[in-house]
Amino acid sequence: MVPRPADFEPWLNRLPGFEDARVGSITAVDGGASNVTCRVELLSGTVRRVCLRLQRERGIFEPYDVIREGRVIAALAATDVPVPRLLGMDPSADPLGAPFIVLEWVDAPHMGLAPDADFDAFTRMVARIHAVDWQAAGLAFLGVPASVPEALERDLAAVEARMPGFGCAGEPLLEDALSRLRATVPAEGRLALCQGDINVFNYLFRGGEVVAVVDWEQARISDPRVDVGQLLALSHLKGAPLGPAERMPFAVRYRAAAGADPGDLRWFRAMWLWQLAVIHHGWRRYGNGSTPWYSLEQASELLLMALAELD
Repeated sequence: MVPRPADFEPWLNRLPGFEDARVGSITAVDGGASNVTCRVELLSGTVRRVCLRLQRERGIFEPYDVIREGRVIAALAATDVPVPRLLGMDPSADPLGAPFIVLEWVDAPHMGLAPDADFDAFTRMVARIHAVDWQAAGLAFLGVPASVPEALERDLAAVEARMPGFGCAGEPLLEDALSRLRATVPAEGRLALCQGDINVFNYLFRGGEVVAVVDWEQARISDPRVDVGQLLALSHLKGAPLGPAERMPFAVRYRAAAGADPGDLRWFRAMWLWQLAVIHHGWRRYGNGSTPWYSLEQASELLLMALAELD
């Protein structure tokens, strides 16, 4: 999906400040299953790089909508959550074969590579995202659930809709887990802006602080414990024993950063272990040549343990 410089340059020249820009090269910079991210090297002008993000057709977070992501980033520019500046976007597939957005290039490594990455700074940024006044920021276009249970049912339904395309619809463990999750959806909680994918690779660091948060394709209004549960589930897949959710290091640090107890996290951990088992199937089909770093057997075993906590 990486476009030719000659195809992108005429479009870029229509942006204010880029009228004389010359595109030297366009290179894909990740191998994941998010919207396709490219580094565009410019041969002239004061700006020497921009980020081009093209809409992916298939992947673990489908359906993709890169224009929606661009609107989220534009809205967050007025908040204290650092995001790349949106330079332009095009919903048409004509210029490059898929809709796309263009962002400023943030010259900073992600948390997985940054030598000065700080886990507490990362946690504080997650809490800051959840504290955003999403109504004042104009993010209601994401869809506002009437209640926390409705938001969580939407989250479950979005993952369920991917299962046929991933080839795992009807898989007994996944179907049983979905039924049990639906039967135990938390009745209480709060609605907040959730990034939807607080993977540490989406947090760029410089000087020990987060200077940009990227990958907003899964942003939505839901219970912030949806984000917290992802980090707990990923921690278990990386080897952390499955003990009390509220005692997990990230849960403890998040509680301190948010200044409040987020509430019971067990359902959200189980939900993410279920989603990661579904993602494993999708990753093998649409992982852009990469393979999951965790096994399906590992995710399934942890899922069973997490579901048992809900009984």
